[in-house]
Amino acid sequence: MYIGLAKKGVEMDLQAIGMYFRLIAVVLFMFLAQGCTKDDQPLLQDADKRFAAFYADYLLLSGIASSEPDNVSLVDGKYIDSLLVVHALTIEDFNKLVDTYKDDPRLWRAVLREVKNKLQKDER
Repeated sequence: MYIGLAKKGVEMDLQAIGMYFRLIAVVLFMFLAQGCTKDDQPLLQDADKRFAAFYADYLLLSGIASSEPDNVSLVDGKYIDSLLVVHALTIEDFNKLVDTYKDDPRLWRAVLREVKNKLQKDER
């Protein structure tokens, strides 16, 4: 009889442990999923969107966004200046935004998503 009670106790302990593991897994999932919500993404300002458009055009011009791996070239400075003008960015704006993105990886990630979206639109 004692062995039977001990077995039931072990089964109950295993069930409790299993329940705790499930609870921890659910809490962990909720915590991680919360970090992936759209609300967590910073809102892009107009300057960020112009930078993303500039960067997408730069990648297209340099061939980096091409499907051909050997089709990559350096972009001449006069083309970069033209791209800055087209996207209403000064070199000071550009440098300031780069410094901002260095300090805020979440914002940089959001800008890169915008670049990716622009490149995908150009592929269509």
